[in-house]
Formats: sequence, structure tokens, C-alpha cells
Amino acid sequence: MFYLLDAIVDVTVDVKTVPAFSIALAVGGIFLILVYAYAASEAGDAIDFKYDTVLRERMNQLDIPDWQDLATKSGLTRFGVRLVRQGDVGKLTIDQLRRLATVLNLNFQEFDRTLSALPLPPEITTNPTEIEELKQQCFRLRDTLQQQKTQLTDDFRRATFEQLQTLLTSYPAARKMAEAKPEMRAKNLSALFTPLENLLSSWNFEAIGLTWEQVAYNPQLHQPDVEDITEGELVYVRFVGYRDGERILAPAKVSRTLPAGIKN
Repeated sequence: MFYLLDAIVDVTVDVKTVPAFSIALAVGGIFLILVYAYAASEAGDAIDFKYDTVLRERMNQLDIPDWQDLATKSGLTRFGVRLVRQGDVGKLTIDQLRRLATVLNLNFQEFDRTLSALPLPPEITTNPTEIEELKQQCFRLRDTLQQQKTQLTDDFRRATFEQLQTLLTSYPAARKMAEAKPEMRAKNLSALFTPLENLLSSWNFEAIGLTWEQVAYNPQLHQPDVEDITEGELVYVRFVGYRDGERILAPAKVSRTLPAGIKN
């Protein structure tokens, strides 16, 4: 009977200790797996693969000390780098190859020449005709983007000018008035208009006439204050205009007379 009780107690103790022991065993197993994986990875780095020599030459030129540094900079795993070292790049994605080529400071063609023994995946063409067609497409795309950039710049300049047109056409006359009548407090405001002049200069917009300048009336360039002014008649520029090359943005406003109190 006592032997039977002892056996029951022993069984009870064993049942209580089994879960803790299982957890400890599982943790230990995971730890061993991690240690093994790390050791295997380190061992893999130490093995010389078929294309290590050509890769190391390039890495030395770029101060990339080891495979781990190459993996870190290219965003590849150690396994991914090992695929490259083995020449099995067909298992890498195009994006991974691009990142690797960038780190090695090579385009795809240079990548192919430098690692000529590496079989590139089928997505990357090495056909000279196809490569030339791709180059031409790139050139056409670049030209199209440049044209769009130029058009957007022109549209922006003209849209901005439309917003500033009233100020731009009025400020030369206001400045001239301030300079002619020093007693006016507006004289100190002249310097405030310098940024506008710089803006126009950077856009290559040209002024049409000078404030209070006497010119021959030209209906293509001038806007008269009365309808009976005839072409070629001498008039005064009251408000300057602006042009963008041959395009008239705003005609100069002209009159037969100068502002009251202003002598020629």
C-alpha cells in the first residue's frame, strides 16, 4: 500500500513538472536552431564561391569590406548575396538586382560585363537591337519631359504675370513720380519694387518703353488713352508694357500729354 502511494506521489510530481520542462526544452531547441543558423551563415560567408573573385575586386574598389556590408547596403539578405556569389541571380527580383547594381555602381550593361559569367534573369534583355530601342525610347521620353517642363515654366510665368499685371504696369509710373517729387513720402517705397524687377529679369520679360518717354505711337505695342491717336504720332508712355519675346503680354499705355505738374 505504501509502495502504491509513493508511486502515485511520484507520478503526480512528474505531471506537474512536465509543462515547465517542455517549455525549457522548446526554448533550448529554438536557441540551438538560432545558433546553428548563425553558424551556418558565418560558415557560408567563409566559403569561396564561383564568382567571389570578381565581386571582391569590385567591392575593394568601393570600400565594401565584406559580404555582410554588401548585404546591408544593397538591402539583400545574406542568402541573397550568396545567390549572387554562386551565380544564381535568376532567383533574385529585378528590384533586388537594381539595388545591387546601384551599390556596385554599375548599370545593367556594366553589371553584365563585369559579372559576365552571371546568367541574368530573362526579364533583362541583352539583345543589342532591343537595348538600342530602349535607349531611343529613353531619349524620346527625356525630350518629352523637357518640353513639358518648358511648357509648364512658360505657363507659370504667364499665370503669375497676369496676377501681378496691375502692379507691374503701375509701379514704374509711381516710382517716376516719387523721384520727380522728393517731398512725396512714396519716394522711400522705390526700393520695394526692386524684387519685381529682378523677377521680370529672371523670366526674360522686357519692358515696352520707359515711363514718360516720348515715342512714336505703334498700335502693336501701345494702348492709347483716346481713340484718335494715329500711328506714328508722338506720344508719352504713361504706363510701361511688357513683352515675352514676340508676344505682347501687356501693351504700354500712352497719351499725348504728361501727368499734370510734370514737364518734359
